[in-house]
Amino acid sequence: MSENLKVGVRKFDSIAIIDMKGEVSSFADAAINSLVQATVNEGVQKIALNFTDVSYINSSGIAILIGIVTSPANKDVMFVVYGLTPHFKKIFRMIGLTQYVKVVTTEEEALTAF
Repeated sequence: MSENLKVGVRKFDSIAIIDMKGEVSSFADAAINSLVQATVNEGVQKIALNFTDVSYINSSGIAILIGIVTSPANKDVMFVVYGLTPHFKKIFRMIGLTQYVKVVTTEEEALTAF
């Protein structure tokens, strides 16, 4: 796991929230992917990605997210993202990531978005 990113998972019924704290860059690939895959392997099909405590996302980090949400292994998984800064909301829209994930503002919205 990257020294600059900490990840964890919380579960609410059939929904998993993946909390991230720190920087999402190429160093975050293994940490995020392994946690998402472990969650999917447990049968969870609704995943919220929490960016509230993420201080930095670079192009490699965005590529990791695109890979996760477009992966054939995750084709039956619904993703919601929350806690993005206005700048990253704009970037997610510009690159088309919002075709694959719903972007909301708060955890409460994320839990009801499914």
